[in-house]
Amino acid sequence: MNVDRSPYRLIAWLLIPGAGLLGFALWFYFAASNVLIDGRLSGQDQLATLHIELDVLGILLAGLIVIAVVAIPLLIFFVLQKMQQQQAIAILPVLGQMPADQVRQLDGHYASLLLAIQPILQRQVQTIAELNNKNELFADALDEINDIGLQLRRSERRWGLALNATGDGIWEWGAEKNVWYFSPRWKQMLGYQEDELPNLGQTFYQLMHPDDVEVVHQQFTQFIQIRDSAADMLFEAEFRMQHKQGQWLTMLSRAVADRDQEGRILSVVGAQTDVTEQRRATAELSCAKEAAEEAVNQLRGAQLQIIESEKLAALGALVAGVAHEVNTPLGIALTAASTLNSESQQVLSLVEAGHLKKNDLQQYLAIAQEASQLILRHCDNAAALIRSFKNISVDQTSEVIREFDLGLYLDEILQSLKPSLKHTPHQIELACPAGLFVHTYPSAFTQIINNLVQNAMLHAFMPDQRGLIVIQVTQQGTDRVEVRFMDNGVGIAPSVRAKVFEPFYTTKRGQGGSGLGMSIVHNLVVAQLKGMISIEETPGGGASFVIVFPRVL
Repeated sequence: MNVDRSPYRLIAWLLIPGAGLLGFALWFYFAASNVLIDGRLSGQDQLATLHIELDVLGILLAGLIVIAVVAIPLLIFFVLQKMQQQQAIAILPVLGQMPADQVRQLDGHYASLLLAIQPILQRQVQTIAELNNKNELFADALDEINDIGLQLRRSERRWGLALNATGDGIWEWGAEKNVWYFSPRWKQMLGYQEDELPNLGQTFYQLMHPDDVEVVHQQFTQFIQIRDSAADMLFEAEFRMQHKQGQWLTMLSRAVADRDQEGRILSVVGAQTDVTEQRRATAELSCAKEAAEEAVNQLRGAQLQIIESEKLAALGALVAGVAHEVNTPLGIALTAASTLNSESQQVLSLVEAGHLKKNDLQQYLAIAQEASQLILRHCDNAAALIRSFKNISVDQTSEVIREFDLGLYLDEILQSLKPSLKHTPHQIELACPAGLFVHTYPSAFTQIINNLVQNAMLHAFMPDQRGLIVIQVTQQGTDRVEVRFMDNGVGIAPSVRAKVFEPFYTTKRGQGGSGLGMSIVHNLVVAQLKGMISIEETPGGGASFVIVFPRVL
């Protein structure tokens, strides 16, 4: 509550001088009385002093009168007035809300007075209530503003921390007054302190590489000339800027525009990132990628050469085996032909001498018939071997897709491998449904079966073991074929199984294993037949290579 202290100040100004004057008069009176009592003055002086004392007593009485007559009533008046004001203030809300009939019941002149001022009091009470309500609303609004301000400061702090964490520099251009701003971090990225670079547009372009100025200026001009208030476009440019120490840095700048309802630019705010190391790493990665691609191409070329050499080596082994196999029936046929020729010469001599007998002719005819049968049978065997060799050699040296009976073709491959198995205790069995036609590369099967057989001969069987290889072919649905190459050998260890198809991996280094056979098999199945190959264990030991490929390419 505010208290009016002006009356009290007035009373104080009246009482303090009066009390001071009264005190001085008392002091002087007692001092003069002491002098008179001591008798240190003459008669005239004593008389004068007595007159002075009387004057002082008069002044003292005057001061007391002033205090009694003026100050004390004035003080009592102000105290009573203040009490009435406080009582009035206390009852104003009550009187302002009191019905008129209750006011009339009050005693004396208070009733008429209150009836007269009651409308005023009611308006004042209503005004006070409205002011209190507005004060409460204002206080709530002020609290809300303070909360918003606090949230805004926290948000600004978070954004500041986030920008500092990203390491980006901030720049802003005000279109109305052409005012530029570059953040301290923006300048720090280029090696400058905040006060070393002016916030001017020319600062931006002076530090930019001359070859990039025209392009960036054109992009920025096109960006700010867009007149679309709903345009949510992003300005993005990559350029070079010179560091304070002289080196060139690659910068990536992104910005958005604030536009009015008509699409005019109000301001542009952007963030600038130093991507020098990223671009350098990208360039190095690109070079490394090109080098890797070149190495892969060279590796593929070498791999193709290896495959071709393996094909030629397999073809050479096939030629040697077929030549050895053909040599036997041809030798028998040659022996039979030689015997028949000798017998024919003897019969001819007997005929010319006229000594040919019936028994001689019958014996010659029997020998001729047996020799002819031997010649025909073994010539047919030789012809069959030559036909198989011809088919396989043609397919192995060509990369042509054709349709063929898979069972018959696998049988021809196994026939060509018989010479290499002739001096071993091992056997190969083929189980394939008749009439299973496929449309794919036949040459791939020749190489795959040949490599799988050679791998089994080298790794699967113990020296004194009678090995058995089973090739089982089944059709899966209408569009896929499965070929299982199974043996009853020692199997494949898990540690070796994971590396079987790796190039140059072998467990028989120096014993005839090059480490390329199974890698070639994998490449032929995956790349040429468009299939898959996996390794499984067979019941009772051994290994099983499972090849699944599409029936028609």
